[in-house]
Amino acid sequence: MVTVEPVPNPEKTRNRILDVLSRAQDILTLPTIVQEVVEITHNKRASAKDLTKIIENDPALTSKILSVANSPYYGFIKKVSTVAHAVVVLGFREIQNIALGMSVVKMFGRRGTDFTEKLWGHSFSAGVATRMLAGFFKLKLDGKYFVAGLLHDIGKIFLCQYVPDVFDYMLATLYDTDNIRTYHAVERDFCGITHAEIGGRLLNSWMFPQEITDAVACHHGHMAHGNDDVMVALVHLADIICTMKGISPTREYSFLPIDRAMLPALFGLKKDFSTQDIQNLMAQLDLEIEKQSSFLQAFK
Repeated sequence: MVTVEPVPNPEKTRNRILDVLSRAQDILTLPTIVQEVVEITHNKRASAKDLTKIIENDPALTSKILSVANSPYYGFIKKVSTVAHAVVVLGFREIQNIALGMSVVKMFGRRGTDFTEKLWGHSFSAGVATRMLAGFFKLKLDGKYFVAGLLHDIGKIFLCQYVPDVFDYMLATLYDTDNIRTYHAVERDFCGITHAEIGGRLLNSWMFPQEITDAVACHHGHMAHGNDDVMVALVHLADIICTMKGISPTREYSFLPIDRAMLPALFGLKKDFSTQDIQNLMAQLDLEIEKQSSFLQAFK
């Protein structure tokens, strides 16, 4: 006799997920050094020397910060050889974003199933794509764009690692030959909560900058009043571009059209923004990923 697994109850699963999230500070704690970096960057009285001293106490973080600072991502002509120099040229917020992004990637780990590996590949590509879009729209380039894109699907990674039974059931349903639903529809039906909401809650608990938290929480739409519409729209479009290129573990099952609510922000940046621009950006993404390889490696 074949045993049929019961379909997950969305209300019970949502409550289970929210329970885990309520304990995120205990089970998903950022390294002490990163917490100290966040505290310093939020302290208006803190100096560059204060931040430098904290980073220098951690050789691993020091190495990564210097590696990032000297990558083509920033394009500094002069080599950044000390933490003090990195703090000056990158700034408090940039250092904070880099440290937070690196620590989250390390916390969840990139090894695991084939799906997990592909999901991280999609996430890193989305980080590059978000920054590429910021450059295309002539915005001031900094790490917040990459970090927002990198972590946009952290909610999926959370589901995969902390409710694996439900997540495996979702994937089995998704890949069933009779299935015609998108990943997002299956997630809603089984979990009662979206990976975007989960990601927003996680980043909020880790004291990420609000604009990054909002971009992760709203990257599939439903922008709330007060959000940075531009950041949300860039991450949304970056996610779609990566999926259209096939850089996604669920490929066509993940595809969603551009949310019309994002269009005002995009047209506000470029009045004649068109589908041809999107096609050109898709073609450019592979080159951007290759160009930023040393920067990406520092996060891995």
